[in-house]
Amino acid sequence: MGASMEIKSLGYLGINSKDPLSWLKFSTEILGMMPARAVPGESWGMPADPNFKIASKGTGIADDGSVYLKLDKHQWRVGVHPSKEEGIAYVGFEVESETKLLEAIESLESQGIKVTKGSEEDANSRAVTGLARLEDPAGNQVELFYEPTIDYKFSSPIPDQEFVADRLGLGHLMVYASDLVKTYDFYTKTLGFKLSDYISYLGGDGAWFVRCNPRHHSIALAKYGDVNGVHHIMFELNTIDDVGKAYDRAKSAGIKISASVGRHVNDGAFSFYMKGPDGWDIEVGAEVIKIYDDDLWTPNQFVEGDTWGHHGIMESVEEVSLDQKK
Repeated sequence: MGASMEIKSLGYLGINSKDPLSWLKFSTEILGMMPARAVPGESWGMPADPNFKIASKGTGIADDGSVYLKLDKHQWRVGVHPSKEEGIAYVGFEVESETKLLEAIESLESQGIKVTKGSEEDANSRAVTGLARLEDPAGNQVELFYEPTIDYKFSSPIPDQEFVADRLGLGHLMVYASDLVKTYDFYTKTLGFKLSDYISYLGGDGAWFVRCNPRHHSIALAKYGDVNGVHHIMFELNTIDDVGKAYDRAKSAGIKISASVGRHVNDGAFSFYMKGPDGWDIEVGAEVIKIYDDDLWTPNQFVEGDTWGHHGIMESVEEVSLDQKK
């Protein structure tokens, strides 16, 4: 029953950070996102009212110091919240409707999984119509939601840049999962994700890539010892030139490049990795494979991560995993 659940996309991410404003600067100046024109929960006023002023004034900064970032027509995609802890605060997956959410809750509870249905206030805090919360086996807070607020006025501060997002979701997330089998079963057998492919190393470590729509993967599960946490978030741009320009901006800003420009074997991404404001990685890429016909795709084990480049990636996996242990 669980595998019939229909997740549409990776809809939003919440990040805990000691310095949300550093994310605002990094995300706008390096990645090319824009501050959310309104933060979740505040009024948009009457449509076309020239005298109404949004309280946050398009800064993307909420009263509690949280920062909300926009990269496509969704009101926001990334929320960064002030916290003494650092890492992923929550992961939001979109379902089609209230009916689908209620069906998902029923399915989860029938499997003995604890689910909390969000209040109207909870939904407002995410700028969605309704949501439910649960936890994956790696300890990440998972939220299922429907009907996000749509704001078509996205304009990147980087001229002529757009993200590949919309129905495909904001990009992908790679998390460390110490109990890979249980976490993999949760995403595939319970939430209904499909395996795209995987790479395994001696001792049972490796990475498993799962999808919920044509994007090659929305979640990657990395087994690296007994670590739980986050390795990277990936954002996809339209062209390899956009990726190259982002690389130049990162280098000019003195941001550490974790892995050089390269091409992944499995999802075809032309990308590079850099250190985000909290020390784990941000991948920026283009030309990610889209799987539009499941019948024509066979999940396979692959033995190398890259056709070329991405020098430093395994060192980054080890480095970030050690940071997560602290």
